[in-house]
Amino acid sequence: MPALSHSRQNAAILLTLLVLQWFLMSDSARRHGGSPAVEGLVMRVSAPGVRAAHAVAGLVRGGVNGARNLLAAHVRNTALEVEVQQLRTELVRVREAEPENLRLRRLLGMREDLAPRSVAATIVTANLGGGTRVVVVDRGTRDGVRDACPVVAWGGAVGRVVSVDARHAKVRLLTDASSGVAGIVQRSRAQGIVEGQAGAALQMLYVPRYSDVLHGDRVVTSGLDGIFPRGFGIGRVSSIVEDPFGAQTVHIAPELEYASLEEVLILLDDPAGSAVSREGAGVQP
Repeated sequence: MPALSHSRQNAAILLTLLVLQWFLMSDSARRHGGSPAVEGLVMRVSAPGVRAAHAVAGLVRGGVNGARNLLAAHVRNTALEVEVQQLRTELVRVREAEPENLRLRRLLGMREDLAPRSVAATIVTANLGGGTRVVVVDRGTRDGVRDACPVVAWGGAVGRVVSVDARHAKVRLLTDASSGVAGIVQRSRAQGIVEGQAGAALQMLYVPRYSDVLHGDRVVTSGLDGIFPRGFGIGRVSSIVEDPFGAQTVHIAPELEYASLEEVLILLDDPAGSAVSREGAGVQP
């Protein structure tokens, strides 16, 4: 028979002592005339083992309680982390809604003051690469939109509708290479045709050489093209190039950040009879 290991021997001795002590202390043992001397001896011998057993049991209970508390704290921390993340998400949403609400209020005010026959639209896709610069908005024929409707935003002219279906419309921006709008220098009344260039720049062509145009002058729509009403901002003169054939080419920095547009206003009135004819519409410097 293999010998018991040292730890197993100690455990067996401790168990024997505990059982013997319990037996001697029970009523049954006293009824059968247990010897006080023997009982005292056994209790003295087994007392260290009993205390050790109680200590071990206390440690086990403490460990179990500690693990339980740790688990509860982990659950609480996880719940708090989820709540913090939800609050952060809500804060981001609120912060995003603030500028959107401001833009929509501006469009609403613009619509009420200058273009009562119009519809607000949100840009859903954009193609701003190369010479082609168009956006698609979420309004169509069911909203009264039709081909050639002018499109504006807070601060100036955006472009015009070039195709439309029931729910969407494609808008060619002023910066598109094939766009064109009649423009006028707000200060001096010099006129020309504003066209898009490669990139995001504009130029006004066919400006007579003698016309009074200065760097920084504001250019707005003149209304002479029969598409855009008069007075919507186009941009600021950035440079002037004299043409040897007796004209000037006026380079214009756009007034709008077309790449940042999210909402626009589509004008539904015929420009010839439109209420939008106030020069200077948009944000003044």
